[in-house]
Amino acid sequence: MLLNVKKGLLALTLLTAFVSCKKNATDYQNGGVDESKVYQKPITSDQIELVSNLEKITLILEDLYTEKKNLKLVNAAVYSKAYTDESVLLKDLINPGQSILPANKKFVELCTKWNVTLQAFSDNFWKTARDKNDTKLLAFLAVIQTIHLPVQNLNNNPFGADNQTNNQNNNSQVSIYFPYSSEYDISASGDSYGPVASLVAASAEADEALGFQPYYSGGTLIEYRPVVVNDNYALTHPTHIVGINGIEPYQTQDANLNPPTVTTPPSINRIYVGDAICRSQYDRLISFTGNGGGSEIAYCRVSGYLKLVGHQITEFEDKTSVKFERGTIHKKQWLRVYAVWDADWVADNKEQVFAIYEDDNNSEITFTGSLSTTVKVAAGTTIDGSIDYQIKRSSQDDIIKQLKISRVSYFAGALRNQGWGFGNDKSFLPASASHGWPIYDAVPEGGANVGWTWPYDGY
Repeated sequence: MLLNVKKGLLALTLLTAFVSCKKNATDYQNGGVDESKVYQKPITSDQIELVSNLEKITLILEDLYTEKKNLKLVNAAVYSKAYTDESVLLKDLINPGQSILPANKKFVELCTKWNVTLQAFSDNFWKTARDKNDTKLLAFLAVIQTIHLPVQNLNNNPFGADNQTNNQNNNSQVSIYFPYSSEYDISASGDSYGPVASLVAASAEADEALGFQPYYSGGTLIEYRPVVVNDNYALTHPTHIVGINGIEPYQTQDANLNPPTVTTPPSINRIYVGDAICRSQYDRLISFTGNGGGSEIAYCRVSGYLKLVGHQITEFEDKTSVKFERGTIHKKQWLRVYAVWDADWVADNKEQVFAIYEDDNNSEITFTGSLSTTVKVAAGTTIDGSIDYQIKRSSQDDIIKQLKISRVSYFAGALRNQGWGFGNDKSFLPASASHGWPIYDAVPEGGANVGWTWPYDGY
């Protein structure tokens, strides 16, 4: 009876969310979703079908989570950090033979500690899915478990060309997202917070949505109760969001810290993006388009050095993507990056651009301008000249930074206070014995939405 009641309640409530008019202040105060935090709802048939399947997968997880071992397994996958942004792809949970999880040492360690197995979860998932006798859902899930392409080859736009290949690729990106997961203790048996988890199906691009919270009595799950889920809720209540976040296999963000081999030092001036901070949530908490979860801030370089006269620059020379989890942004914490921004800023490269934007898969921004530098007029012949750039990137936000700076100005000010004080990290390229490198644009207490340090070294 419990499962039948909650299924009907979830389906009815999500359907209501699709067609409801904008709620007024009184509705919100009485517990409704704040529609000002809902930015995009499904419109096309593909979008509606996708969201419907996300809802059905959420119902399966509600069934599975009545047994704590299934919830522990999903949490183990998230905490293993096999993927970025506190998430795991559903395909890696339901097809063990093709999953990347068994090769992850942290995942294996947690599964052993919590006495759970990936195969058991997969078997339970498929049994529950088949019991629903929903042919459309099973077809959707079949695509998820059989498409195993590298993430960089997937079409991140769930609603591009309407064809089977795109639909298959999008299905394989379905993720379970556990925002603020670092706030919850996993040190012991996995039972430190129940474990319990509220569940949300990504029915819109939103920072607030209707979810369902499990209610226990005497250790037994009695029912799922509707609850409004937003950042404040997820910060204090473990929550799993079924959607499409656009996650990628995890890779360390630290640069190779070994200095280059040079024969006649000092001949190389290497510039880095040192520490980074993001003070604002750029992406949505809940997403079905691949633009959800934490914020992916791209720190880039524009250079025209030794480009042909008359050539227009259309690509960045270097790009460092820094992935900020929502918890890191909420706490306004610095991340240690130390990735190369320019491997060698030579004297003849008179100007460059330091560019920052938030990486998305929809909408478009354009960096435009010109640079004075050394350019080519023919093979082996160079002159001092000017070159234009026009670089287009996908982002649903405004350009964060487009700073044109001369080489002379950068090195003249690289050790000076830029108005925001100095960083505390002196473990790599210490600027001085007393402090770290100058901070640009933002500190936890104020400033712009994004800040950084910009160290260099000579070899």
